[in-house]
Amino acid sequence: MPGDFEKQSAIVLGCNELFPFHPKVLVDLCAALIDRIALIGIVENEEQRKQVITLLCDWGLPAHLLHFVSLPVKGMWVRDYGPSFVRGRDGTITILDAQYLETDRFEDDKAPSELAALLRLPVADVPLTCEGGNLLSNGQGLCLTTTTLHARNVHRGHTPQVVCNTLGHYYGFRQVIMLKSLLSEPTGHIDMFATFVSPNVVVIGEYDPKIDPVNADILNENAKMLTDARTAFGPLRVVRIPMPSNRGGLWKTFTNVIYANGTLIMPTYGAAELELQKEAMATYQRLLPDWEVIGVDATSVIKQRGSLRCVSINIPWLEDVFPAPSEFKRPRLLSGSVVAA
Repeated sequence: MPGDFEKQSAIVLGCNELFPFHPKVLVDLCAALIDRIALIGIVENEEQRKQVITLLCDWGLPAHLLHFVSLPVKGMWVRDYGPSFVRGRDGTITILDAQYLETDRFEDDKAPSELAALLRLPVADVPLTCEGGNLLSNGQGLCLTTTTLHARNVHRGHTPQVVCNTLGHYYGFRQVIMLKSLLSEPTGHIDMFATFVSPNVVVIGEYDPKIDPVNADILNENAKMLTDARTAFGPLRVVRIPMPSNRGGLWKTFTNVIYANGTLIMPTYGAAELELQKEAMATYQRLLPDWEVIGVDATSVIKQRGSLRCVSINIPWLEDVFPAPSEFKRPRLLSGSVVAA
């Protein structure tokens, strides 16, 4: 399973809910990505496809560059219910389909097999209840997840070791590290406080102990645990970035990011988090000096208990299916607004 930071062929966006409820987030994501990577929008039907095209055209974006897939899914959290991609030693690409947590959303759980059929790729069912937001890969066999993954598979009689072995068998992980979930954060997902920026560098959030002492201790403990991990390049390097305030039950995060071939899209949350936002963006820029780091305001999305990585899926290794976008005068994002390049 590749790392998010590796070269990608396309990115899938959950337009089905982004369009009606978070249109500005959809516009800002497309403005930042549309000339960098092929974009695939999941829509409900032909009428919604036309509405998305109209929205993007109204903002001066080349909507004709988007690919669209009509699927009968309900949620925009495509990272969680969508497919994972793995490549075998023989080069064969396989889509993995784990069971989705939300058992009342049967349509969402079918999305991996539906996309596999459209992409003409084989699909393998993974005997785990597992959301994509709770898996991080360094692209070389190291997986980070949280203890929530085990908790959601206790009903299967799985021990933590069985869960780790299953991940190894299907995803190719040789080392699985289960970190503590954030206390009271509803998803329990790893991408709410961590992200790999390279095979041997991981970014871990850091809470101000004056604001949230319990979760500050949890993240410090997680960071310390990871310093003992080994990669092909030596010890795993752990870098800390600030975590925004979680007051009011809004679990804001700067690690729920989108990687897109030299562009990193980081969620932002308005003026209240401006200083922490600047610090987080500067950290990413230091770690990825050749990348462009762009902020997209995810305030409306985070109220639904997710952020930018949650509404997207990276598709690797399929350049022949999704050719590079055409050149055009790219809009730029500045403080969450679209301005001319």
